[in-house]
Amino acid sequence: MAIRDVFNAVRPKGFYRPDVDGVRALAVLAVVAYHYSPANFPGGFIGVDVFFVISGYLITGILLKAIENNEFSTFRGMLVDFYQRRIRRIFPSLILVLIACLVIGWLVLFSSEYERLGKYVAAGAGYVENFTLWSEAGYFDHASIDKTLLHLWSLSVEEQFYIAWPLLLWLITRWRWSLLMSIGLIAALTFVLNVSLVFSGHTTHAFYSPVSRTWELMVGSWLAVGHRHDVPWLARWRSAQSWAGIAVIIAALALIEPTSAFPGFWALLPVLGTALIVNAGSNTFLNRRVLSWRPAVWVGLISYPLYLWHWALLSLVVIVFGDSNPTFRHASRLVLVVVSFLLAWLTYRYFEDPIRRSRRGYTALGLTVAVAALGVAGLAVYAASGLPDRPASFVSVRAERYVKSMQMGTLANSLDCFNPQTKMTLLQRQRHDAYLPDKWYCDIGDTHSKTLVLAYGDSHARAMIPTLDKYGKATNTRIIFSSIGSCLPLTNVTVRTDYPNACRELSEKAIRFASEMRPKAVVLIEAWASYIGAGKIHIQRSITGAQALRTTLSETLAIYQTLDIPVVLMQDNPHQRTLVPKASIRFAVNPSDQRLNTGAVTRLGYVQQQAEANSILKSVAARYPLSSVMEVGNALCNEDICPWAMRHEFLYYDSDHLSAAGALQVYPAFVAHMNAILTRGRARN
Repeated sequence: MAIRDVFNAVRPKGFYRPDVDGVRALAVLAVVAYHYSPANFPGGFIGVDVFFVISGYLITGILLKAIENNEFSTFRGMLVDFYQRRIRRIFPSLILVLIACLVIGWLVLFSSEYERLGKYVAAGAGYVENFTLWSEAGYFDHASIDKTLLHLWSLSVEEQFYIAWPLLLWLITRWRWSLLMSIGLIAALTFVLNVSLVFSGHTTHAFYSPVSRTWELMVGSWLAVGHRHDVPWLARWRSAQSWAGIAVIIAALALIEPTSAFPGFWALLPVLGTALIVNAGSNTFLNRRVLSWRPAVWVGLISYPLYLWHWALLSLVVIVFGDSNPTFRHASRLVLVVVSFLLAWLTYRYFEDPIRRSRRGYTALGLTVAVAALGVAGLAVYAASGLPDRPASFVSVRAERYVKSMQMGTLANSLDCFNPQTKMTLLQRQRHDAYLPDKWYCDIGDTHSKTLVLAYGDSHARAMIPTLDKYGKATNTRIIFSSIGSCLPLTNVTVRTDYPNACRELSEKAIRFASEMRPKAVVLIEAWASYIGAGKIHIQRSITGAQALRTTLSETLAIYQTLDIPVVLMQDNPHQRTLVPKASIRFAVNPSDQRLNTGAVTRLGYVQQQAEANSILKSVAARYPLSSVMEVGNALCNEDICPWAMRHEFLYYDSDHLSAAGALQVYPAFVAHMNAILTRGRARN
């Protein structure tokens, strides 16, 4: 090929459309840009929706050609050939990436990280990653960057489509139903499901479910049927279609962001834009000269291995080395982009393409066995808790001990104590008077005792479960506990959170419970300072921030004062400036508390963090004799710093939630304060 031909357009050949590879390039570049720089490209994740439309278009075209041309004597023969083609196309690159992840993880990951990776490898090999991620969604779930194979969710959706669609398409043609009407009906029904799920608050369900994503693939299928049968959709406006399509995709990239109600109606933008470009055909100026430009087609050809490599590399680098240093972050991501493209090209050129072109009968079988073996290996890693004693691992044993302490409370029922509204049925969500299930709390401590203490709050309350549980068992006290993330469950206040109605009802149910059951004390545990920010909370839309906190806290304490129930307001724990610094000890032979604590927040910094919130707590509590403020700074800080680690244990789960070890560090102070409160109450009675 001459040098000048490198930048020329690729011409269509047979059923091959180079402009579709150009659209693939646009999609994968959008996804890579989003993953590597989400602040600058917040809408890049819609590239996956572009992929869905293209997949539906190409796969349906392949299946229709086989069915209509009677290329195989039996439906079984058609399926065998179709799946062999899919296996040769998809499995080679996947095998390389899964092997690389398992090998790198073996060498450099902590056992807890390797355990998590094993689960994702197994789910990815079984093409059920979307269901795995769907089941994990929650406030205390790991950050996306910690999920090295998170991006395989979209491939799982497509693979599930590949399993169901050939049979359904064959039945439609055999029963002589109208293909366009059948596909349109499936698309309409699944689109309505998608929108209804988003509007009812089941956004995670809508995002990961193959059914609620089917309409996007069906749009591509609908186009494939039309093109196969030469249906002249907007034939006179082909050029306008292609320009309108690219404009709609650009609008989607600009307007859609992670906080949008997505997929929902928003997903129409990338899907419609892609459909317009594909329907315009390969002869319009945009499709022929821009999208068929050889560099764009080249990116499209390597888009699949590029999609696989880019996120896996980024995730592993961030897990191993951290991401808090801006200079390192920007430099490393530029390097990783280059490495991702290089690995994608090498994978495509020397592995994927040769295997895909192979017609040996055992190729597909061998690939299937290899993927199954990797899935089993992932399951074995997961079942063995990440193989903490892996030979040849660069992670030191002492560092492993530190990381093992970085866990939250693991009570059997602790998950039921947090975000109980996530267990609501659709019927409950639709009823205006029901936001929480009937069992809105859980029992910890001595669950059979008649002595009650009521404790509730936000996610920082959940982090204190180990202390509450230990106190309850030591003093024969039943702790009635409930919490909702980012929730300030006080009287007559509206909180800007995902579940404002549930938060309000938690306050109402807690007060109602207290009035009926008369607990010995009420403990409120909150990240108080986080609710002072403008717009976070308000009362009748006119009172916000610190004034709203002061007002709602006063009203709540007044109610408990009337009920003659003591209230303990627990001050918030220190907030560290970064996530737990695992990276700093990963390869250290002899890590120490002293080394870890060099980056800890200072005692003065902690005081300044909480100054305004603590002032409000003390001034409001001072007006109600039965209310008190529990100080936690002395338990978690020394004179100089509030350390990350003590006695070779991490005190934090992330930057601001205490680990089980951190919560238990507060236990002596909690016992002393509760004893003083309850002793005072007995003396008063």
